[in-house]
Amino acid sequence: MAFELNLLSLFIQASLVVKLVLVTLLIVSFVSWWFIIEKYITFKRVEKDIYEFNQLFWGKNSLDNIFSKVLNKEKLVGIEQIFFVAYKEFKDSKDKGINFESIKKIIEISISRNEETLSKRLSFLSTAASVSPYIGLFGTVWGIMNAFGGLSQLTQVSITVVAPGISEALIATALGLFAAIPALISYNWNLNKINTFINEYSNFSEELIIILAKEIDENKRL
Repeated sequence: MAFELNLLSLFIQASLVVKLVLVTLLIVSFVSWWFIIEKYITFKRVEKDIYEFNQLFWGKNSLDNIFSKVLNKEKLVGIEQIFFVAYKEFKDSKDKGINFESIKKIIEISISRNEETLSKRLSFLSTAASVSPYIGLFGTVWGIMNAFGGLSQLTQVSITVVAPGISEALIATALGLFAAIPALISYNWNLNKINTFINEYSNFSEELIIILAKEIDENKRL
């Protein structure tokens, strides 16, 4: 008769410490997947915002028209926020004299805030990826200790006696890897996406500064 792995029975038969380890890993895995899905949806929205704003910005629209359209939005994030704060500072400082260093500083602050927003939840994914295997290994070691400790009370030892204890111990390591691997993959993927977005923001900021400088030069000639 083929052996069937019954996870529920292994959990029920496990010691209290191993049960706590398994429950902890299940919670970590659930929260990790929640954050993974949340970050995926957020980043897809960011990609859409960047695409739509680039279509607007590089279309046949004046900077004032773009600013008016952005101004009417309830919440500004990402590339729209960077344009808004930069162009608002540009308009406000026209009469006093344009200070591009001030505009650049405001842009840097806006990019930093967006990076901080995009990086939320990543610390948990990083921690889950790093710690989960060790939590699982702790459960495995504890379970094996209990399994072999129980053997000292038996006069005859066979593989059928040892196997259940070993199985319930090893399931902790398996669950630790199950929690860690998706968290690690998602963490690295998220980091790459954030770097891509930040580069996009930085490139746009440099292009915006050049466009604003050209507008000043054209006004001076007039």
